[in-house]
Amino acid sequence: MAVTWEHRCVLWALASAGFTAYVINAYFINDATWLCRVAAGFLAILGTLSSVTAFHISTLRCSESHSLKTLLLQYILFQVATLTTPFSLYKLKKLWKEPRKAQEKFLLKLISRDADTEYGRRYLTGIQSLQDFRDKHPLTKYDHYQDYFQRLADGEKNVCVAAKVDRFGISSGTTGKGKLIPMVYDDSGLGLVVALQAVGSSPIQKIVGLYCKPAQKLTKSGLPITPAVFVPENSSSAEFMLSMLQNSPFSAFQISTDFEATYVHLLFALNDKNICMFYAPFASQVYRAFSMLEDEQDMFLEDLSTGRINPRLNIDAEIRRSLDAALKANPARADELRAEFARGFVGILGRIWPHLNCFVTVDISGYEQKLKAKYTKGTRLYTFAYGCTEGLLCFNLWMDGRPPQYVLSPSTTLTEFIPEDLSEEANPKTLFLDEIEVGKRYEIVITTVSGFYRYRMGDVVEVVGFHDNCPVIQVKYRTGELLNLRSEKIDKLVVNNAIQESLTSWQGATLVDWTCAESPLMYEDAEHVDFDMLYLLFIELESVDGFRLSEEQKSLFDQSLRKQHEFYDHYRQVGTICEARVMIVRPGSFKKLQDFIIATSTASYNQFKMPKKLRTKATLDLMMKCVVDV
Repeated sequence: MAVTWEHRCVLWALASAGFTAYVINAYFINDATWLCRVAAGFLAILGTLSSVTAFHISTLRCSESHSLKTLLLQYILFQVATLTTPFSLYKLKKLWKEPRKAQEKFLLKLISRDADTEYGRRYLTGIQSLQDFRDKHPLTKYDHYQDYFQRLADGEKNVCVAAKVDRFGISSGTTGKGKLIPMVYDDSGLGLVVALQAVGSSPIQKIVGLYCKPAQKLTKSGLPITPAVFVPENSSSAEFMLSMLQNSPFSAFQISTDFEATYVHLLFALNDKNICMFYAPFASQVYRAFSMLEDEQDMFLEDLSTGRINPRLNIDAEIRRSLDAALKANPARADELRAEFARGFVGILGRIWPHLNCFVTVDISGYEQKLKAKYTKGTRLYTFAYGCTEGLLCFNLWMDGRPPQYVLSPSTTLTEFIPEDLSEEANPKTLFLDEIEVGKRYEIVITTVSGFYRYRMGDVVEVVGFHDNCPVIQVKYRTGELLNLRSEKIDKLVVNNAIQESLTSWQGATLVDWTCAESPLMYEDAEHVDFDMLYLLFIELESVDGFRLSEEQKSLFDQSLRKQHEFYDHYRQVGTICEARVMIVRPGSFKKLQDFIIATSTASYNQFKMPKKLRTKATLDLMMKCVVDV
């Protein structure tokens, strides 16, 4: 029988109890000097604490990949966090009860920080309240900051952000050059409090996180330019934290190819039955990971049985040696997994990790339904927060199955709201969080610690309620992803609903992914060419030999879109928009699109979001070449 941490901790507790009893007997019951009794008292207290701690740990579910050092440190970290949580929650509730007061305090703190910078002297002088800020500071987009941030990155002092900048973030940039964004650390700790409250788990269970090392560049001043999610290569603190919380060794986070990185993180996770949480930035990555597990299950089982990374994987020799040293052969676990795989992959996530609380990810491409229908059936999906490289806006407090909704964080981001019907205006009136209404939609405007003031980030949200006095929102769409040929403005959720309805009539069809384009993009380089105004829908289906869609089946998408969108139906009736064209692409086309976008932009695998609207002719041309059934 394998010796587990439960067994070790019971022995440790018994040994500590025995030692404590001996000390008490030798120095308190028998005669001893006062100095010996003081020392013995100190040792008895330590022995008692050691025994109680060990007995407590022995009752908890524990990841067996822990060393004694990481086990104790994770236990202590979570105990301290748990003890301080009531005080942190009290502060949070106070913020949510008086959110406008918290917003004004946050704003004045930022203005005080940046007042003596070039930006502050130009834009922040004389602002002493939220109303002053709204009246005097313009609404902004990224080009307003581009020169300031570039000068800051080049090493120029006193430009705009008067705070320590350790690195620069880079937005996903799926249509070309990403946005350079100063990353300023926020030590509020609110995220940890919310996560502990919402997720909850044994303090010594580990998590699984999918990560692929992005290409790293440096600014002229030598600071790293990285995605928001980034693991430094030579950071002892990052190595220590990851070894304490994650199942994968630190060397796994230095793999820069998507397939190999995903494979290795999954392999080490499979070795631990007691995983408490599975994390990936986007739901599409979770789906790809479990598709890989299903396709490559024999390779996973072989590596787990032998304790060696498969030689077929393209991994640097030094990283491979480190991984092989960390991977312990576990044939018993391999046999257990083989039996589960034989039962099929529906609900496999919860079956191979029966003590998993949830999988944490963001679904922006419609993968949640596919995951729930197969790999993650029966396991809760939790979207922890809503944010972007520019800043973290709000947190999700609910794990009861409702669609992700978020309560604003008034002490870390100032949020203003533009009514949806005014979002096309250059300088519309904004509302503060105590001026908005439930059931209405607004474009978000943010002010953050990273140097953005009244920044239009392009997301549209709907207010679904209030938590105490603080708005609770749901994210609806990004303004740049609207399909819009004749001002009809169709968001991706409507398109996805039309696809899902069409799928019910496409017998034998299983959706892999989809994206859209507007027909004028096809003729972007042409002059004086007449063309029809229509939507182009590219769909990849799971490979089924001989499967084809008839023209009548394809037209179901357009019919569904017309039912769901009144303005689109109007333009179809009068003939100013033609019927949408549905095109099936060959298997692997969306992986090819992903690779192309990452190769030609600043996007990385960790932050890649499959665009639901193609906005460059190069990506449209690539997808047109992949079409097999027009």
